[in-house]
Amino acid sequence: MKFAFLIPRANHVKIIGPVWDEAKRRGHQVEAIVTPADVKGAGVMAHVQAELGGPIQSPLGLSETRFDWAVAVGLRTALDLRLRTRPRLKWAALDSTGDNLTYLLEGDPIDGWDFISLLSVEASAFAGQLGAKTEGLLCHGYPELDQLSTVIGDRAACRAKWNLPGQKMVLFGPAARPIRLGRVRRWWFQQLRYRHVLWVLRRWAEMAGFVIIAKTRAKHRDPGYLRRYCDRIVVDESFDPFTTLELLRAADLYVGFASAMAIEACAVGIPQVHLHGWPPEEAEWPSAAPFKQRFFIEKGGLWNVAGSRSVTCYGEDWPMRLHETLDDTLAEFSLTGPGAMRRACERWAGPLDGASARFLDALESRR
Repeated sequence: MKFAFLIPRANHVKIIGPVWDEAKRRGHQVEAIVTPADVKGAGVMAHVQAELGGPIQSPLGLSETRFDWAVAVGLRTALDLRLRTRPRLKWAALDSTGDNLTYLLEGDPIDGWDFISLLSVEASAFAGQLGAKTEGLLCHGYPELDQLSTVIGDRAACRAKWNLPGQKMVLFGPAARPIRLGRVRRWWFQQLRYRHVLWVLRRWAEMAGFVIIAKTRAKHRDPGYLRRYCDRIVVDESFDPFTTLELLRAADLYVGFASAMAIEACAVGIPQVHLHGWPPEEAEWPSAAPFKQRFFIEKGGLWNVAGSRSVTCYGEDWPMRLHETLDDTLAEFSLTGPGAMRRACERWAGPLDGASARFLDALESRR
């Protein structure tokens, strides 16, 4: 079979990469579809060439070359291309961190897709209870996590690759700082004093004997003072193998602002503390709120399970609570290990291995 993988953003490589590798292993032909006309396209092409190895075509290739399937990440990707190439070309949608469920809950039409993959059976069923049209859609898991058993080395190898110090390490996930501050993030930067959070974390790390490595992204536009509180700052240099997964495997503790990075941290199985910089009712994406409440916030969720805890960083006593949560989470993890957090991850993201193979099995059966 011949597969076209549409890659409009570099970070899609972390999800497509494992599927691409599994397709090649099975003897299928694969090609990347990248738009090279702008700066973003040039950056995507560089990652595809370095990490997947090509071949690469422009979107015109979808009209000029016969493919059995075109594969993209997310239900809102490539609308114009899908309209121009269907029904001659069949389209399949991978999920990323559960975004497809929120799109379905918002009523996104699915008739532009021939196949839609979701993460877990439990999350899909919950979305159906909320009114999303999930009947007949299959769940295959999160392909990015396949990297943990294929291209991501063990702890020692990851530490050696990144030349990390021998002492204990906190991997810190900085707060995103977008160009246009939304209601939540405006509240965060005006009221919470991001610098104060960094200062408190630094004080704790020094007392506990940890170094702090910040893993950020270029688009976050981190404040200059971040370097003052961290021993090192790393950006995502690669998506397959994914820099974030390598650093998580090398770390002793993850601390970051409550995000879907909990999926990766729980799958790796390290203790973690998630910082909540704003009240839940201030959520920017209302359709995501019920999923976050059920699978992240409630007991047994990704932010609230043995070894993975949360702390609200507002109110008068939050610095003391942050110190206590960091200490308590490490102590709890030393007793319980990663089992509970991995089960929480499977509830949301599906089985932690083999997603790429299950996805391709489904497409091959629909040849």
